[in-house]
Parts: sequence; C-alpha cells; structure tokens
Amino acid sequence: MLHYPSLTDGSLILRPWTLDDLADVHRMVQDPQIPRYMSIPPNHTVEGVRTWLASRDEDLAAGRSASLAIIDAPGRLLGSVSLELSCADQAIGEVGYWVAAQDRGRGVATGAVRLISEWALRTLGLARLEIITHEDNAASQQVALTNGFQREGVLRAYRLQHGERVDLVMFSKLRSDAKG
Repeated sequence: MLHYPSLTDGSLILRPWTLDDLADVHRMVQDPQIPRYMSIPPNHTVEGVRTWLASRDEDLAAGRSASLAIIDAPGRLLGSVSLELSCADQAIGEVGYWVAAQDRGRGVATGAVRLISEWALRTLGLARLEIITHEDNAASQQVALTNGFQREGVLRAYRLQHGERVDLVMFSKLRSDAKG
C-alpha cells in the first residue's frame, strides 16, 4: 500500500481526491486538449468522473498508483498528477499529469511533477521514473525536461488512445540523476 505525506512547496499542494472535486474535475476534462493527449474520454460524464474519483482510492489502497489533486495555496483545484507503479517489482514508476486550461503556462505541471518525482525517488526509493508524452505535446515534453528527465526516444504505436495507436515520446529520470 502506498502512503504519502502532504506534498507541498508552499504554493502548490498535492492531496488525495475527494468527491467534493467532482464538479470541478468534470468541468476541466471537457477541455478538448486533455483527451487529445490522454486516454480520458472526450465529453466525460459526471458519472464517469465519479467512478474515476472512486477508483483513485482503490488504486492507492492496492499500491498501484497515487493520483493526487493539484491545489493552489488558496485551495483552488488546478489539475492532476499521478505516479503509477507500472513495474513495482523493478522500482519503476510513470508520472502523468494534466492542468486546467486557465492554469497552463504558469508552472503548475512543472511544480507538481517536481514534488511527486522527489517523493517517488527519495521517499519511495524508486530506481526509475518515466514520463510518456504524446508526440505533439511540446508543453508536456518541456515539463519533463525542466524536471531533469532525459528524452529517450519515440515509442512507435505505443498505446491505444481513442481507438488509434499513437506514437509517444519517452522521458526518464533515474534515482542517481536526482542526487545532490
């Protein structure tokens, strides 16, 4: 089972999801940029979001992933960041994130990725973190690079997304990269 402290840098707070987030998440995921780059269904229903929020606790309890809400200091929901233990036996985790349209370009994703990556590498002791971005998502690739992830290459037809196989770009960060 994954346990995590309150992760904060003073301006961003990463916390577990609650059902109180339902309306905000539903509104945010209607943004066409989120399903364009992620496997989130376009026009996600309120019930679909409710199911997704409930599954976050189940995944945490099972030790599969930690999916957290990104909140600013006043308490406003900004987006999502997650750590999925895709190869827990090999100490490998995948970091994923999305940010509400009105909050993009302000360092929200960069800060959230930094917080969850430091926790994963230092506290959990993972050996490797991965960020896998859509080939066309330059902003997400910049978040990875700013956080010290190294571009490894294009994964051709790597995942099925909305019925089509898409090329994705792999970035990685090793525990040894984070020392210092």
